[in-house]
Amino acid sequence: MASTIKSRTALVADIGGTNARFAIADIDELTIEHFAAFRCDMFPSLQAAIKAYLDCIPHRPSLAGFAIAGPVSDETIRMTNLPWSFSRKDLCLATGAKYVHAVNDFEALALALPFLGPHDLHKIGGGDPVDRAPKVVLGPGTGLGVAGLVFSPSGWIAVPSEGGHISFAAEDADELSLIKLIAKDEPHISAERLISGPALVRIYEALAETRGVAAELTSAPEIVEQALHSEDRLALEALGYLERWLGRFAGDMALAYSARGGVYLGGGIPAKVFDPSEATAFRLAFFHREYQSKGRLSSFLAPIPIYVIKALDAGLRGAAVALSRAEFLS
Repeated sequence: MASTIKSRTALVADIGGTNARFAIADIDELTIEHFAAFRCDMFPSLQAAIKAYLDCIPHRPSLAGFAIAGPVSDETIRMTNLPWSFSRKDLCLATGAKYVHAVNDFEALALALPFLGPHDLHKIGGGDPVDRAPKVVLGPGTGLGVAGLVFSPSGWIAVPSEGGHISFAAEDADELSLIKLIAKDEPHISAERLISGPALVRIYEALAETRGVAAELTSAPEIVEQALHSEDRLALEALGYLERWLGRFAGDMALAYSARGGVYLGGGIPAKVFDPSEATAFRLAFFHREYQSKGRLSSFLAPIPIYVIKALDAGLRGAAVALSRAEFLS
């Protein structure tokens, strides 16, 4: 069986703080087969998750590409929001692959952007993208990821970052009071602490404390579900803050990258709360007001298109793109 597998077939994985997604990809055609997703908390390590996936497929490719939620510059990779650490050698041993390549998960999402079609995206604002202008992808999930994409004579180049950990600034006294309550004694208030799945829970709990009521919901999916379908006032208010702060952050990143090629929202939360069947004009207004509220640069942001990434395999496609460009394959 192994002799019939093309040399450019690879195991690809998109490893976030909550979900681990795997597939087999043709890294030239960017086709995805044998897709599977697991909750990370089902496994003690990434190696265990890899084994569970490989036990379900008929062959083990000699190439593997990973998109990892965390910095990947060192030999030992430590995930930011999950107690997993591993080396590239560990990944080779776990996958049985001869060649393994790893990139940051939002770097992978950035590399996937030119290959996403209309069915992969949902446009929520702006005009048309400027051809070959920079793009930026960002999104709240277990953490808050950011990466840019710029065009060069050799094609599109991803610009990874840890932008989710920049300092976050309150804009009025009410916000400042709420953020102080959320952050408590934390020495640094980053954007990720206020714009992510865990952040939504912290916002909800802080609002409950200020109202003197019990915080009955304990997870971000519960809060989103109650806000969207049960109109729970506390959940609605918490989600409103998250949408506002995400809009502010998205506008900041659009300015930082001069992203006239588009702002792309990844991560599980935007796909849910900005789904066409869920996102009302009233709720989208929270996001857009903060996104464009940049004083003299508001007119610069207004025409920039904003998309929500709907495709669950976008990170896997990005991992395949990154692997196809790796030096050991050139």
